[in-house]
Amino acid sequence: MSSSSASASSPRTRLHRRWAGLLLLVPVVALADDIPFDRPGIPFATETLKAGGFAWEQGLPDITLDRSDGTTQRQYVADTVLRLGLTDAVELQLASDTQVSEHDTGAARFTGHGAGDSTLGLKIALPSQREAFSWALLLNAQVARGRSPYGSDAHTRSLGLSTQWALADQRALTLFAEAVDSDEGHSWTFAPNLTVIKRESWQAYVEAGIGHGQDSTQGVGGGIAWSLGDHAQLDVSLLRGTTSDAADWQGGLGVSIGFQ
Repeated sequence: MSSSSASASSPRTRLHRRWAGLLLLVPVVALADDIPFDRPGIPFATETLKAGGFAWEQGLPDITLDRSDGTTQRQYVADTVLRLGLTDAVELQLASDTQVSEHDTGAARFTGHGAGDSTLGLKIALPSQREAFSWALLLNAQVARGRSPYGSDAHTRSLGLSTQWALADQRALTLFAEAVDSDEGHSWTFAPNLTVIKRESWQAYVEAGIGHGQDSTQGVGGGIAWSLGDHAQLDVSLLRGTTSDAADWQGGLGVSIGFQ
């Protein structure tokens, strides 16, 4: 679950997931061999990988489209998240915008390519006394490694919380909240998500994000995830920006592979 404002970001507010990387809140009921993938969606899964488990989640790519003042900006991000289970309730995450491509039209045309910053995260599955309820925390800290304009020397930290309730007919309701603190200001996001269809090999969801600040997520949309055998998942997602500060559209195609 996607992912600083200067790292692979639009001049206007990103529709961010990142997780860190946001590249979108699936109440993630794992599709492949009970592997709780964080893609796609605004939030992250409320489960962690088991001890020794490993997952690689890759945007192919994630895309942002924004039109304003006669300028169209397109940004393509190969968003990579590597996850390692430390215990059955704690996992380590490394997220990175490994490749960023940007194309701006208008009076000042611009085309750029480079790498963004990375994020180091710790995800903790919290205890629950109810079988139908699960929740987890995700703490992230930015590691400045990208080159300008996609990298940043700003210090960015975030704390996210995903809570999920299992509903009838294999549906699920997830509520996500995140606070981001950086040298450039504070941001927050709140996002409800509903799994509307859940089948053996695929599921579909709708979601909405509201918030404030440069690293907030403000949009409505949804997505679909398909199981590819026992250890992989394919996903597609789309968000429509709902405020003047948000990018007009954000979406993407992604693949996740995991073992535990």
